[in-house]
Amino acid sequence: MNWRIHHEESGVALLMVLVAVLLMTVVVMDTRAGVDLFENIAVSSADELQTSYLARSGLSLGIKALEEDEVSYDSFNDDWAAANKMGAVPVSNLGWVTAKLQDEEGKLEVNRLVKQDGTPDEAVADRLWTLLYSLGLAAERSDEIVDSLIDWIDPDGTKRPNGGEDEYYSSLANPYSCPNRKINTIGEIGLVKGIGNAFLFRGEGEIPALANYITIFGDPEGRININTASVEVLMSLTPEGSEYVIDRDIAEEILDARFEAPFESTSGLKEAVPGIDQFFYNQIQPLIDVASSHFSIDVIGETERASSRAYGILKRTGQVAKLVYYRGF
Repeated sequence: MNWRIHHEESGVALLMVLVAVLLMTVVVMDTRAGVDLFENIAVSSADELQTSYLARSGLSLGIKALEEDEVSYDSFNDDWAAANKMGAVPVSNLGWVTAKLQDEEGKLEVNRLVKQDGTPDEAVADRLWTLLYSLGLAAERSDEIVDSLIDWIDPDGTKRPNGGEDEYYSSLANPYSCPNRKINTIGEIGLVKGIGNAFLFRGEGEIPALANYITIFGDPEGRININTASVEVLMSLTPEGSEYVIDRDIAEEILDARFEAPFESTSGLKEAVPGIDQFFYNQIQPLIDVASSHFSIDVIGETERASSRAYGILKRTGQVAKLVYYRGF
């Protein structure tokens, strides 16, 4: 009897040992998997932090380029624009930085669609309509976008013929209100009826991204830098009530002239562009400039395993440039 009891006790002990070994094995395996997971998270976080700092370093380089630039006029021949022609730039052995700088004052300022007294500026509205139509949008779509932007910005709740106020935005699948104030960010424009984020940032069919042509960080007086404006933006500069029209031919002549040598003053148009005489120049002179103070910079910092993006608006006053808007991705 004692032998049987001892034998049974030995068997139970062996079973308990086997169970304990099995449990320890599972724990060890789980622990190893957990360690691997946390190691992967740590490495990923470190990579993201590194790429974030790389992207921010690109912003600093953009600031330095603007501060070292000649400020009497700005063109695509300047050092700040050189980044647009470069690919990814290696930064020691840390990773790569890719940057793109744009002159925001070569674009049409949409917040100027509404005057300080809250009434629409029909001259600016006409210029925006011309820009949209020149890009290839149908007349009806151009009407919709112009009216909707004015409705978004003006202080009243009265809908323009082709625009949209709260009644429209509250009926959407994901409703929101019409703010009736100036636009605060470029991305906000994508919320406006008739636009959308896809058209704003990526374009629509053969029409390029709208953000390449409009801005909320333009010249305070609404002037356009003729050294950096696109053909379509230049075509939008026809003065209200003027018999003179900047058609595509004249706009392309301006681009050809500035390719040979950037305009150091607006009066250079008269000598360089055959289609612009003194009277024509007098009509458009209040709408144009050759120097800028607001620039956007879009930077990507990347390693072999991660990437980060930084977007900012730089404002230059004299030889000092400051970051006035920042968004990290």
